[in-house]
Amino acid sequence: MFLSVLGVNGPFPAAGGACSGYLVESDGGDTKLLLDCGTGALSRLLKLTPIEALSGVVLSHLHFDHMSDMLPMLYALQLSARRYPLPVFAPERPERVRALLESPHCDLFSHSDITVQEMRISFVPAVHPVEASCVSVECDGARLVFTGDTNENPALALFADGCDLLLADAGFLAADWTPKAPHLSALLCGELASSVRAGALLLTHLNPKYDPQALLKEARAACPRAEIAVPGKRYRV
Repeated sequence: MFLSVLGVNGPFPAAGGACSGYLVESDGGDTKLLLDCGTGALSRLLKLTPIEALSGVVLSHLHFDHMSDMLPMLYALQLSARRYPLPVFAPERPERVRALLESPHCDLFSHSDITVQEMRISFVPAVHPVEASCVSVECDGARLVFTGDTNENPALALFADGCDLLLADAGFLAADWTPKAPHLSALLCGELASSVRAGALLLTHLNPKYDPQALLKEARAACPRAEIAVPGKRYRV
């Protein structure tokens, strides 16, 4: 399968950037899954695929930098030629935010393991201030694990073991990280990738206040194959 990066920033977009959004496609292109739909992600998605071609959307959690572009997407769905509502998999809480997604043009589901066309999607709870999940997508003999937003989590290490690609939340430099932080540090991302024997590591959820190269240097101290996720780039998983 393939991963196309739409946006990599959080909790707000860098100048000219976009927040969390990733298009995952099967080898044949028949299954297209959107992981997160943060600020700026929708316009970049539409450069790659029409909204009618989406098989589903997985929102790791309901903070705005991960789901805000779902709101204009509801208008796009209303005006689209889709024959059926778009499946959207989202946490149950915060309820007031989830209620914004209620629409006749999408079917809302909770986070539970499911198969969407060619893709097997699995979830494990993340460690974050709101209900959130880490997400695994299996397709075409490969497995991608997206940490979403999380701090250290023993369940994640088991969940991600042996994955082909780890897309990880590098929200902090190590000097700013604490055990009660809402995100991992770049160093912890590198350590996690090494411990689970990930085939590749992409750092994402990059805070615009940090130099991406500083984050990359820190991650590579633990995982030399670490890379920064690049918006607009398509990766083979």
